[in-house]
Amino acid sequence: SSGINAEYGEPKKGDRANLHRPLMTFIMGAFPEQQEEMSVGVDDVSKMREKILAVEKSEKGAEQLLRYYLQMSAMDCKLPINENQIHVTFTWYDSFYKDSVFSGKRGSAANSLFERCSVLFNYAAVSSQIAASQNLDTDDGLKIAAKYFQVASGAFLHLRDKLVPTMQKVPTPDLSLEVLGSLTALMQAQAQECIYIKAVADKMKEKVTCRLAGSAADFYGEAYKAMSNVNLKGTSWDKWTAICLAKQNYMAGLAEYYQSMVAKENKVIGEELARLTEANKLLGDAVKQSAGSFECKDILSKVNRAQAAAQKDNDFIYHDRVPNISDLPNIGRAPVAKPTPVATEVEGWVDVFSKLVPLNVQQAATMYASRKDALIHLEVSRLREATNALNGAMNSMNLPAAIEDLGGKEIPASLIEKSGDVRTKGGLMTLRQSFDDLPQLLQRNEEIITETLKALNDEEASDKHLRGTFGAKWNRTKSEDLTKSFKEQGDKYQSILTNARNADKIVREKFETNIRAIDILSKDESTLIDSIPVGGAQSLSGQGQKAVASLKSFMDQIKLLKGERDALEQKFKTGGDTEEIIAKFSQLNTESNLFNDEGLSTEHLEKTYGPLQAAVTDSISRQDELIAKITGANDEFVQSKTGATSDPRSEMMTELAQGYDAFIELMSNLAEGTKFYNNLTKILTTYQSNVNDFILARNTEKEDLMKSLQGNLANKTPPARPDPPQFHQQAAQSSAPAPQASPMTQAPAPQAPPLAVPGAPQQYNYQGSVPGYQPSYNMPYGMPAYGGYYTYPGPAGYGTYPPAQYPPGQYPPGQNTRPQYPPGQNTGAQYPPGQYPPSQYPPGQYPPYT
Repeated sequence: SSGINAEYGEPKKGDRANLHRPLMTFIMGAFPEQQEEMSVGVDDVSKMREKILAVEKSEKGAEQLLRYYLQMSAMDCKLPINENQIHVTFTWYDSFYKDSVFSGKRGSAANSLFERCSVLFNYAAVSSQIAASQNLDTDDGLKIAAKYFQVASGAFLHLRDKLVPTMQKVPTPDLSLEVLGSLTALMQAQAQECIYIKAVADKMKEKVTCRLAGSAADFYGEAYKAMSNVNLKGTSWDKWTAICLAKQNYMAGLAEYYQSMVAKENKVIGEELARLTEANKLLGDAVKQSAGSFECKDILSKVNRAQAAAQKDNDFIYHDRVPNISDLPNIGRAPVAKPTPVATEVEGWVDVFSKLVPLNVQQAATMYASRKDALIHLEVSRLREATNALNGAMNSMNLPAAIEDLGGKEIPASLIEKSGDVRTKGGLMTLRQSFDDLPQLLQRNEEIITETLKALNDEEASDKHLRGTFGAKWNRTKSEDLTKSFKEQGDKYQSILTNARNADKIVREKFETNIRAIDILSKDESTLIDSIPVGGAQSLSGQGQKAVASLKSFMDQIKLLKGERDALEQKFKTGGDTEEIIAKFSQLNTESNLFNDEGLSTEHLEKTYGPLQAAVTDSISRQDELIAKITGANDEFVQSKTGATSDPRSEMMTELAQGYDAFIELMSNLAEGTKFYNNLTKILTTYQSNVNDFILARNTEKEDLMKSLQGNLANKTPPARPDPPQFHQQAAQSSAPAPQASPMTQAPAPQAPPLAVPGAPQQYNYQGSVPGYQPSYNMPYGMPAYGGYYTYPGPAGYGTYPPAQYPPGQYPPGQNTRPQYPPGQNTGAQYPPGQYPPSQYPPGQYPPYT
């Protein structure tokens, strides 16, 4: 009963693939903190793949295949293997064509879907082999066979309905939907047959066994119909199809036989005879169609004997009318065998990348982080703009220096404090150093992105050239389709750098505007005092003294307000824990089919930052009220002043106050700029590394395809040598023969090296100016080995025409007829000593090599 599968059982063969380097490169870029830990997992996956390439045809082998399949499925959402991200090319051979004239029919694809399909196909094949190898004469053998036939049916069904429909192209014929549908039905039919055999062995009632046999016939009928629509010439598929038809008739005959026994038990002799006659016909067809592939003659003999006995009883005893088989009710069905769903876990198996965040969760977290950063930037900008406006208002009123400088001689304490703060932070020298570093950081990032985009353009140009050279034979995916996302990403980075360059310019202009004041503030206290003009003493009225008291109180409130804002800004930067939101996204991803990450992000942002946003609004509102009060008090203060005033002194202190504010802002801007460029360098280095891996994989793919195409060209018969021109022959016939050089003295014609096929890869290494950027490229155009230039020792083929064929007089005696080598020129550099004995060259033309 398992003869069909015994022939079928060979799984697909696969080639080795390097998983370690591409996976680790991606992990270094996407999960740098977990690089060391994930290296162990990558090694485990590589070992798992090595095992399944030479898997045992046993339950252990099936479990190894299932483990690797589950692992590849689990990591698909975390480590996406495709042409654009993790580029690994998987190659698997068709399982049907292995022994035919079509040997070598293989499929290759740079995606994990093809790998998973091939592995699950092999899991189904090995499962069917396990079932086919069982002893169906034992109870345990029947149970195991039925189990694994259903497992195989479920795996093929999963391939047909879930995996293969998502593939853009089916790489091998055995993964076509028609083939998978046929195998699904075939495995289910064999499982149903095993269940029928066990029912017979258990001596179950005939009304049960006939139904089980009838369902097996139906399944074999479905398999036969599906297999008849598949064209796999040169394989054993046609033989299996014929056996399926034989099995259908065989099981249908058994169903009729057991139903005849039910009729006999009920004393319905006419029906018994009709069903035995139909069983005899069906089993007879099965004997012819099976061609000995399975045993069915014994049951046919048994049916013949039962039919003869029933006919005899009816003739002599019952005389019952024998109805047409079409008039009898259909036999009931009991389709017990069902495809077993593919297991989602195996005892002892754990995803080796379980600690990695799935990509959709990671993308959701990235979007959340982007929204969070935008919100923080907006609110912090509101705070800083408000603070700048407050400083501007205070500077315009020369506060607090004006209320500290009533004598016109002493330096205001606030100004001394600001100068000390500037010196503590490094002063002008630190600012200059930071400004000198920024262009270098910018240039490093620009070099990375420029070189990376150039590499992409070179790879695309090479692919276009080779596609134009080989036409339809160059059948790999176009580079322009694969590099599109890389280029879009590069354009985005270039736009970021352009904006950064403009921001650097604005910061530089602010520095130049305030450089004199910052320089003064950077010096010691005595120098600071000498830099400020002396003013006259001032006296205040009673109202003025009250105004000064109010202004001092307001200055304290300003300090308090700025302190609150510093704390607020820090809370913005430390709020919204990433781990917390990732945990929530992961929970949502597990529990809900609808991954509404945007709703969860909005809710979390409002909960985390809503109170802080309200505090920003309140702080700005209090500032507006405070400025209004300060303006009023300052007006009273100015009106109440009497005595000499010094505009130059007031202007200098205002300039220094503005310089201090500019220094603090510039220090913040430069720190943020330096951090921005350093972080961007890490991002661009990862981007460059991904591009280099992509180009390396494309070059490997290109070289393999080139070898294949050049091998085909090498096997072609070269065209025949053309005959000499007619005028050469006529000239030779009309003139005396030229003296013949002896074989010992006739120089062989120097041969040019073989021309490279256009597009053939020639290796050269390019060392980029950015550390870690050392990709190896293939030149897009074939170059000969002579230093990269088309310079050859001489044209090939001239030495094949004997001197007698050339008209005398064209080449004067003794003159070198090979213009590439002037008489007397040393040619030894092209002919190493000892390789060509001097006796082979015409005397006088080539002096001995020294």
